Amino acid sequence: MSDPASDQTPSDRATTFQAVQGNQPEHYSGEVLLVSAYSLVFVILLIWVAISWRKVTELRIRLDDLERAIGAAPPKSRGAARNGPSERPRAP
Repeated sequence: MSDPASDQTPSDRATTFQAVQGNQPEHYSGEVLLVSAYSLVFVILLIWVAISWRKVTELRIRLDDLERAIGAAPPKSRGAARNGPSERPRAP
């Protein structure tokens, strides 16, 4: 038995779009796919912004604590910390 589609030449086949008639359960609406994709991207972006916001807030709290600790340190230890370990006295 011969397949009628294989007997046709490329010029015999339709060259325009023809919509499929009837209910096709394996096909999804383009609108549904578009809305789903944008929704997924929006949710991922929202989660990323929330995580970033939380990290920045934690860093601000930590920075404030460090600034308070530096401000509460005696003046002599502030200068020693600024000069670093290269300023140590050498043993004779």
